[in-house]
Amino acid sequence: MPAPLKFKFTARLAVLFILFISTVSAHAENPAGVAATVGVTGNEERCLTCHQGIEEISRSHPLQLGCTSCHGGNGAAEDKVEAHATLIYDPAAGTGKRNPSSLKVVQFSCGRAQCHSGHQDETRNHVDRVRKSMMGTLSGVITGLRYQWGGQPEKSARYGIYEIEDKDGTSPETLGALNRLEELPYFTAYHWRQHQTAPKGAPRKKISNHIGDHVLRERCFQCHIDAPPPKGEYRSQGCAACHFRYHPEGKYLGSDPMIPKDKAGYPAYHRMTVLPSSNLCIQCHKSFLSQMTTEKFSIPFPQRDRRGKVPFPGAGQPRMDVHLERGMECIDCHTQSDIMGDGNIYSRQYQAVEIRCETCHGDSTSYPRISKIKTSQDPAVRLSRHYKGFTNKVGDAMAVSSKQQKLTNVKAQGKKFVTYSKRTGKVRVIPLAKDQRWGHNIPGHREKLACTACHSQWVPRCEGCHMTLKSGKGDGSVRPSTWNPFQFTMKHETPALMVGPRGKVVPMLAQPSHTLTVLDQQEKIVPVVDDNGDSPGEYRHWEFTNSAGVSGSNLAYGAQPHSVSKKVRTCASCHLSPKTLGMGEGDLYIRKNSSGKYDKFNPLVRTNRVLNKSKYGPQAKVNQRGLAIAGSGQPGARPFNQEEITRILKVGNCIPCHTGYTDKIYRNLKESYKFSINIKHRRLRDKILKKR
Repeated sequence: MPAPLKFKFTARLAVLFILFISTVSAHAENPAGVAATVGVTGNEERCLTCHQGIEEISRSHPLQLGCTSCHGGNGAAEDKVEAHATLIYDPAAGTGKRNPSSLKVVQFSCGRAQCHSGHQDETRNHVDRVRKSMMGTLSGVITGLRYQWGGQPEKSARYGIYEIEDKDGTSPETLGALNRLEELPYFTAYHWRQHQTAPKGAPRKKISNHIGDHVLRERCFQCHIDAPPPKGEYRSQGCAACHFRYHPEGKYLGSDPMIPKDKAGYPAYHRMTVLPSSNLCIQCHKSFLSQMTTEKFSIPFPQRDRRGKVPFPGAGQPRMDVHLERGMECIDCHTQSDIMGDGNIYSRQYQAVEIRCETCHGDSTSYPRISKIKTSQDPAVRLSRHYKGFTNKVGDAMAVSSKQQKLTNVKAQGKKFVTYSKRTGKVRVIPLAKDQRWGHNIPGHREKLACTACHSQWVPRCEGCHMTLKSGKGDGSVRPSTWNPFQFTMKHETPALMVGPRGKVVPMLAQPSHTLTVLDQQEKIVPVVDDNGDSPGEYRHWEFTNSAGVSGSNLAYGAQPHSVSKKVRTCASCHLSPKTLGMGEGDLYIRKNSSGKYDKFNPLVRTNRVLNKSKYGPQAKVNQRGLAIAGSGQPGARPFNQEEITRILKVGNCIPCHTGYTDKIYRNLKESYKFSINIKHRRLRDKILKKR
C-alpha cells in the first residue's frame, strides 16, 4: 500500500484553495463568467459586467482574485458612480482613479500584509523597500542640489520627498545607511499653501526660505517615481511606473470596452510585466536614449549604420555600451535590490547599488566570488521562476555582489562564468579579467583605478539646465513664481577623470555651470543686494558656493556612464592630457619648481578671462596645483590633487617611446625612474632620437 502523501498547508496554498472555491462558486451561479465573480475577499463582484474582455493582469494576479482586492471600490454595486466612489488612488497623480499603486496609497493595495509586504523574508517586502529606495526618497537629487547651493553643510542626506523612517533596526552605517529622512521644507509659506492638500487647520510644514527647495519641488520632482510624466510622455506612477507598459501615444490597445481607445493616458494593456524592459527604464533615465536598441513601443533613436551600430561620437552620437551591444538589458546587470532598494535609506546612488564590474568579471588576481544555493527557499530560486528559459536550483554556484547577495542570473559553470538574460534566457560567457594578460596587471592601475576609468568611452553632458525664476508677488493676487520650461539636450564627451566616492579613479560627470537668473514681475533681472542695501551685481548668472567654500555651480561628480567598451582609451589620453586631469582644454607648462607655483596653464577658451570671472577656462574643475575649482556633493569624491597630477604627468614622459601596456618599465615604475636618470638610459634615448 503506498505511503500517504504529506501535505504542507502554507499561506500560498490557502490563497489557491480560496481561488478554487471562489471560481467554482462563481461558475455555478454565473456560467457565463461575466456578470459576477467572487474575489479573494469573499465578496461578490460585478466589475466584469462592464469590463468584459479586460486582460488578466498577470499569472500571479488572476481575474479570480477579483478587482477590489487591488483597486478597492464597491464590487457589488451596479451603478458606476457607486462602484467607483471608494477606489484606491492618489488624486495628486493626475491619472484619474485607475492606479492604486502610487506610493502615497500603495499600503492599501500592493502593500497589504502577505501581498508585497509583511513577510519575514525581507526580499519579498517590495513596497517597504521601494518607499525607502533612491527612487522613492529622491534623497540623492535633493542632497546634491541643497549641498551645492549652500542649503545644508553636510553631504549626507537630511531630507527626502516625504518623511520616512527605517524601523527594522538594521541600518548599516558603514555602507552610508541612515535611520530617517525628514520631508523637504517648502520655500515660503505661500509656496506651501500652493502645494498643501491637508485639511484646513493642519500644522504648517517646515519653511526654509531657500531657493533650492523651490526648484526641487517645482522642477526636479518631476523625475520622481510618483510624479506625473512631462507633457507628451506617458507612464504611470508608483509600482505601475515600472511594471506597466505604455504606447508612445498613451493609447489603450486592449479589449476592455470601458476604456476609451481614442483618449491618451492609459497603459497599452491591463497587463503587468514582472521583468521591465529597458524601454521602461529609459523613460526616466534619458541619458540612454541615444544608445538603446530599438524595440516595439520605443521612441526614435539615432541613425545606425548598415550593421545596426551607432557611429563614434564624431557627430554627437555615442558608441553603444558593449553590454547593450550584445543584447543585454538593464535588469540583466542590475539586481532587484539595486532598483527597488535593499530596505535601507541611502544618501547617494553609489551607496545603494550593489553590483560592480568585479562582481561578474573578477579582477586581475582573482575570479568572481561565488556562493552556492543551499535551499529551495533561497531568493535566487524564487526570483528565477519569473525568468525565461532557466530556473536556479540547489547546488548552483552564483556570483556574489558587493553586499554579499547572490546574483540570480550569473553563475559558475566549470571553469567558466555565464550570465543568463532574464527575459530571453540567452546564455553569454563572461570574459574574466584574470585571464587577460595586459593592462589589468599594471600595479598603479590595479590599485588605484576603477575599471570604468579606462573602459568608458564617453560621459553625457546635459545642456539646458540654466535656472530662470520668474517672480510672482506671492500673495495669490498675481501668478506664482515659475521656473523656465525644462529643455533636455545632451552631448557626449571623452571622460575626464577624478577620484570617486569609493576612493578609486573614475570618469567625471563634467556638467556645465548650473547658474541662476531671477526675474521680477516685469521680467527684469533682479539685483543682488547685500546687507548694507548696496547692489554689487545682478542675478543674471548667479553662481553658488557650497559649505566647503568651493563652487556649487561648477560641478564634478564621479560617474558610471554606462559607455563601456572592450577597447580601452590610450595611455596618452590620460598621461598627456590636461583635460583628462580636469583642467580643461589648453596648454600646460610645467616648470622645474616641484611646488607647481610657477606652472602655467593657458585655457583654449578664454571667455572667463575676458569677463574677469576667472583665470581658468569654463571647463576647469581643478587648477595645475591641484586646488579644486568645482564642487562635488559626493562624500569622498574630489578632483586630483597636486601630487596625483604630477605623478600622472610624469608617466607621460615615458609614453612616446614606451607605448604598450606590456612594456616592462610599467611593472615597477620606481625602479624605472631610477634607470631613467642613468647615463645608460640617456645614451639609449639619444640613439633612438637620432634615428628618428
